[in-house]
Amino acid sequence: MSQAVLSQCSDVSLGSVKRFERTGEISLSSLIKIAFVLDCEDDFDSLFARKGYSSIQEVIDEQA
Repeated sequence: MSQAVLSQCSDVSLGSVKRFERTGEISLSSLIKIAFVLDCEDDFDSLFARKGYSSIQEVIDEQA
């Protein structure tokens, strides 16, 4: 899919699509619009999944 088609289908400006590909920077709103067009919206479930910690030590250990 070309940048122009993605821009049109997602209602995200072509400049934003180009900047996203070039720098990886994009607003959350635009990212979600693009994800829906690319049928990747389910990927957000795992991105924001909460981890279940049973102790503060598990949190500390994960930071290290």
